[in-house]
Amino acid sequence: MVKTSSGLTVGRLAKKYGLSRSTLLYYDSIGLLSPSAHMKGEYRSYGADEEKRLAHICHYRRAGIPLKEIKVILDSPVSGITGVLETRLKELNEEIASLHEQREFISGILKSSPDVKSAKLDKAAWTEVLRSSGFSEKDMEDWHKAFERTHPDKHQQFLEYLQIPDDEIRLIRKWSSGPQRIIKVQQISEKYMKLFLNFFDTLAKLGPGSVESTKKALSMVRGLPEKAKVLNIGCGTGIETIALCEVTDMEFTALDNRQAVLDVLEKEAAKAGFTERITTVLGDMNEMDYDAESYDMIWCEGAIFITGFENGVSKWKKFIKPGGYICLSELAWLGDERPDEAVEFFQNIYPEMKSVRGNIEIMERHGYEVTGYFIEPESDWWDIYYAEMERNLPGYAEDNKDNSEMGVLEENLRREMEIMRKYGHAVGYAFYIARKK
Repeated sequence: MVKTSSGLTVGRLAKKYGLSRSTLLYYDSIGLLSPSAHMKGEYRSYGADEEKRLAHICHYRRAGIPLKEIKVILDSPVSGITGVLETRLKELNEEIASLHEQREFISGILKSSPDVKSAKLDKAAWTEVLRSSGFSEKDMEDWHKAFERTHPDKHQQFLEYLQIPDDEIRLIRKWSSGPQRIIKVQQISEKYMKLFLNFFDTLAKLGPGSVESTKKALSMVRGLPEKAKVLNIGCGTGIETIALCEVTDMEFTALDNRQAVLDVLEKEAAKAGFTERITTVLGDMNEMDYDAESYDMIWCEGAIFITGFENGVSKWKKFIKPGGYICLSELAWLGDERPDEAVEFFQNIYPEMKSVRGNIEIMERHGYEVTGYFIEPESDWWDIYYAEMERNLPGYAEDNKDNSEMGVLEENLRREMEIMRKYGHAVGYAFYIARKK
């Protein structure tokens, strides 16, 4: 694209400000920055006024102000700016206070337990360090909450370093973002997680999705070789694995950390005649040690949240061949509307959840070209996943009525269904198809 007398094309303007072309197109779609004209061939043209507005947008983005509020600032009189900036200042002060608390916490540990700097810690050793340093249960709770809120990916890495199992890490992070006390995890996590996992063993599908969405995502993949090698991370019972085998000649490594679901996959693969094309692996997505550039594609439906979206797309990239693909679905805010009740719920269970655009920007930042994406229909939640959950939950609750954690589990699952029934228009799963550059 070239510069013209009427202004800059979208590609030139994006390059000038260090943005992607898709970012400017997104700004246009939400009414934040529109071109001054469409030139012949439908190229967008941006004049001096539009470039000045983009400079302001970039300035406010560096200050951490959300796009929706930037639009308010730019479209309002000067007096309307004050409220937005005061809100952002309050958020920054809270973040600074949180970082100060974390600094004091870590400084206290290093001063009272100097050997910790060179120690190889596990969870038991870490707990002993805290106890001997004089830190209370409340101190531990506050530190984990602050860590999860400010740096969720680093929190994940720290818990992995302590050699804590995946299931317990997920529960720790959930409680770190909610009102429960972190010490409670040590007391009930094993009991709760056993109950939780045993219930999900009764379900055919372990998360939202459908064969139709799987095939739609596949249709956006281009140029893979014959018998492409695919790493299916968090494969569960393998519904998508079987569906992909039916319409391709791909060969799969199907990884999950539950032998029970892999047993189901192996049985279904044998029944469908795909045993030779699917190799199941019992393993942890956080500890994969495959050779670099050994797969043509990574496929992950609804499981990347376990390791964190940015952590996953960053770490897994090395396994993909140049020009290969990553296809994954992830929970996200679907637009600007964020109902308070839904925000409160997801802040407690998945505080690092981002918008669809936010996830696209993460993938682009880590060297992917997002070639397509779509929002999964609400039927992907209700036709199989929640429908079966609603059928199975009453009987499971009755069978486990003497388990003290059953009430908590049932309440959590029913609350999730209630939130998705009310706010499925605002939050849902987006499927991303991206090529490694």
